[in-house]
Amino acid sequence: MSRHSTNSPPGNGVKSAQRTLDVLEILAHSERALSHAELASRAAVPKSSLTQLLRTLQARDYVESMGPNGPYRLGASAVNLIRHGQDIQRLVASARPHMERLALGTRYSAGLNILRGDIVERILGVTADEASGYAMHEGVRAPLYASSSGKLFLAHMKSEDMTSYLDRVQLRPITSRSLKSASELRRQIRLAREEGVAYSRDEFTRGIVGASVPVVSAHGRMIASLGLAVPSAEFDAQKDTVLTHLRKAAHGISTQLSAARTAP
Repeated sequence: MSRHSTNSPPGNGVKSAQRTLDVLEILAHSERALSHAELASRAAVPKSSLTQLLRTLQARDYVESMGPNGPYRLGASAVNLIRHGQDIQRLVASARPHMERLALGTRYSAGLNILRGDIVERILGVTADEASGYAMHEGVRAPLYASSSGKLFLAHMKSEDMTSYLDRVQLRPITSRSLKSASELRRQIRLAREEGVAYSRDEFTRGIVGASVPVVSAHGRMIASLGLAVPSAEFDAQKDTVLTHLRKAAHGISTQLSAARTAP
């Protein structure tokens, strides 16, 4: 039996990683659970090596065995990973037009961030014209304590999760304005919870104030933050306008996501 059509180019990458991805891709493309022998044949992996690989994948719930020795299918972790990727794609697609209007209306760059452990990651950036002086690049990661989006996620966490973070975090300086005091971070988190907006004043990027508001699910849970990068010298004069546009865009994204979820 020939290998699956998505086999890796020979000689590239780490063999164990290639084998892992091959097995997952084979199971993902199969309409039924596959036996150990079928997997070994399709992936061109020695049976003894496949046994060890399957044990690891089963321990992490990426592969599920239907019996003592197979047949095998994708496990809950793999399915959840696929669903999470699809959720991110829907979020980005829903947010993009609202963020483009936001950047056009304010002439400041906009970013959409999600929570990944103790950091936030920008999954979509829309850069305004050159007058804004700051570009939003996707893939940028920032500590929770240094970014407006991170502080906003902390404000929306369960009390015990926030306390656990504050107990373990080390406030390493990123700029000269980065927070040095846990008590000041707590104060800003409390304000973000009360006002529904969080700020980072030159704490992650010098000369830039970040302002972020939540994007929420149909159940009211914060799933992302929407932020603007405003030159520090302009922020105080533009604050009210910035927050009005920012909240309108976040509401539009949240509403669109809820409508898409309830659509037949």
